[in-house]
Order: sequence, then C-alpha cells, then structure tokens
Amino acid sequence: MSVRLFAVAAGTEDLLQALLHTHLERIRAGGTLRPLARYCHDAATGTAGPYRVAFAVESYTELEKQLEAVRAGEVERIPAELATRRPPLVFVFAGQGAQWDGMGRELIATEPVFRETLHRCDRLVREFAGFSVVEQLGLPPETARMDELDVLQPTTVSLQIALTALWRSWGVVPDAVVGHSMGEVAAAHTAGALTLRDAVMIACRRSALLRRIAGKGALVTTELSPAEAHALAEAGGGGIGVAGENSPRSTVLAGDAPSLAALVDELARRDVYCRVIKATAASHSHYVDELREDLHTALRSLVPTPTRVPMYSTVTSEPVPGTDLGAAYWVRNLREPVRFAAAVENLFAAGHEVFVEVSAHPVLIGPVRQTLESGERQGWLLPSGRRREERRSVLSSLGALYACGREPNWAALSPGGSATALTPYQAAVLDAVRLPRPVPAEAAG
Repeated sequence: MSVRLFAVAAGTEDLLQALLHTHLERIRAGGTLRPLARYCHDAATGTAGPYRVAFAVESYTELEKQLEAVRAGEVERIPAELATRRPPLVFVFAGQGAQWDGMGRELIATEPVFRETLHRCDRLVREFAGFSVVEQLGLPPETARMDELDVLQPTTVSLQIALTALWRSWGVVPDAVVGHSMGEVAAAHTAGALTLRDAVMIACRRSALLRRIAGKGALVTTELSPAEAHALAEAGGGGIGVAGENSPRSTVLAGDAPSLAALVDELARRDVYCRVIKATAASHSHYVDELREDLHTALRSLVPTPTRVPMYSTVTSEPVPGTDLGAAYWVRNLREPVRFAAAVENLFAAGHEVFVEVSAHPVLIGPVRQTLESGERQGWLLPSGRRREERRSVLSSLGALYACGREPNWAALSPGGSATALTPYQAAVLDAVRLPRPVPAEAAG
C-alpha cells in the first residue's frame, strides 16, 4: 500500500481535538472504510482553519496509532500562529553528499510528475553528456557510475529539478531559493533565470571539466568556525584554502593532499572533527584556476533571464539578478568559497523562516539549524527525501508545510479524488464537531 498524507484542520484547538476523536472512533469501529487514499483526501478537503495536524500513513492501523499519539500529546505540533502568518518558504538545493544507492526509484515508480520531469532531464543529459540518468539510477552500485563526478552531478541536478516539479504539482512554490555550490544550478532554474536546457548544460559541462582536476587536491569538512578555518589557511603557507563556510561551526577546506593530511592529524589531536570528502575534486580552490577559460568558453551561449523569485547567491551571500547568471558567474561559482552560512543569515533577516532542502537525503538541514541557533532564532527545516523512505519523507514535509499555512493541491495528491461537494462522510464528520462547511466549488462566487 502506498503512503498517504492524512491532514485535518479546525478553527480552534478544542474543535481540532474533537475532529481527531471523531476520526479515531470511526477507525476503531471498523466496518467498511473507504480506500485510504480517498479517506485521506476527504479528511483534508472537508476541514479548514489554522489549527492543523498532518502526517504520513500507510495503513489504517498506522493512522489509528498516529491519531492516538496526537490525542495523547506525544507528537510535537507546529504552532497554529504559523498557519495564520504563513512565513516565507526557501528551497535549499544541496551540492554533493546527499546521494545514495537506490535514490529516486520510489518516486519514479509512484509520482508521474517526478518521473516525467526526470525523463525530460534525461534526454538533455544524453545530448550533453552521453549517458542516461534514469538508467544510472536503476543500476546496482557495482555497475553504476555514481562515483564519477560527470555522472553524479548531472544526475543530482536532474533529481533536484524533478523534486521541484513534484513540489510545484502539489501546490508548493518557494518564496526564495538558495543553492550550495552545484546546487546553485537547480536553484537558478527554479528561480526562473535558466531554462531547463541551460541548467542541464551547466551541470554536464561543469562536472566534465572538474574531472580534469580530480586527484590534484582534496576537500575536508571540519567543525571549525569560519574564523578558525581562515586562520589555519593563512598559517598553511598557501597549501590550504577555505572552500566553504557552511555554518558558524562547520567549514570545508581545500588543498593539496599532504597539507590536508597533516591538518587532519593536527585536528584529530585537538579532538576537532575533520573528515576527508571522498569521490570529489578540489573545487572552490586554486586548482580550479586552470579550468577558468575552458569553463567560460563552454558556457558562453548562456542567456539568463530575470528571476521570478529571489535567488540568494552563495558566491556573494546576497540576492543575485538572474541576468547576472551567465558564464562568468558559473566560473565564480566553481572557484570561490561557498558562503552558505552568510546566505542563510541574510534569508532569515529578510523574513524567511521555513527551509525545505531539495535533495535525495538531508545534508544541509544541520548547517541551516546551526546558523539559526547561533543567533538564537527558530526556523522550520524540512527534507524532500531520506534514504529508503522517499515518499514518506516528502509527504511528511508536505504535512509540515500545511501546518505552516501552505495550502496543498489535494487533487494532485489523490488523482481522480477531487470533489466539488461534500461526501456524506465529510458532512457527518463536520456535523459531529460543528465546523462550518466549505462552499462547493460550483456555488462559489
């Protein structure tokens, strides 16, 4: 049975609890129940209000247990005031590190919009890079080429674009976007500055050039603050540079292998976390300099357009005009340090409180949380996928967005399940808790 999203709302907490009790009693009573998909659709479309509860379930047994947990106060709830305020939403596009064997397969099998968008990307990747994203995702790890940069990066960008299309089909669109390194490609496309063709071209040509510097340097991730990382780099005599500032206590360093090996040993003696990043090249370092001219030439055909939603650059940390995202920008994207923490700071300062990471598995939620916590601020951080539970993860996050005031496209979640008038069961539930009935679509206006 496929995972579904159960969601209900009410005008007050008391009415919400009464509604949950009504659902719980009906399920406990047994008897003939509608298919779970239809039951969840009717529950969501039959109620309204700022007091909201939503969670992913795969069976009536699981739905009963979840309802019991909510009624008992065992589930952390998003405050109703968020549904009233509807805080702005940011899509956060990850770089490398989120990949896992089997990613994308569940959504390819269950979500037509995701599958169709991925196939559109696949056709372009075949044209620019000569391999099939869909085929690579379906191969076992011993024969797949995901350890090769020029396969992994176009595949990752394609997955991010397909996830964004899925979110949009469900009625979820961002108020701003930000991307980490390679993630800026999908971010720029989502913002409207790049066509799909140009986004895929950048991903393919950027990663193909990166192969030329593979093995010439290395990257390490550390639990150093940006200030500590820069101090170490300055003391390293040029062998090490700061490649990324992910949070106030997370940085990435790039450099030659001997210098980084000595650094790892030194930090280990100081009990500071430090790990070499495998299967990558020393991007955001001086090793990229030899690629500058060729990358600019490879992307000279780009004609970016103004963004439709703000894109916060992790090159500058500020909103970037879409028309600036030509070849010269992507050279900077590959060469300069990733200023992710500063971009998140600026997003929060602009009023953004909800962050959805668009990746196959969350790798940036931690740095976003650390950045917000450093300023004693609270945000709502949600994944678009997790290892081995893709659909459940993305639906759970959709439920959290619903609790934050977003209004999903319920018909898209249950194709063929949209109704213009209340079903008898919806009417009975609403009568039981004395909620106002929504106006049928044909009577509105």
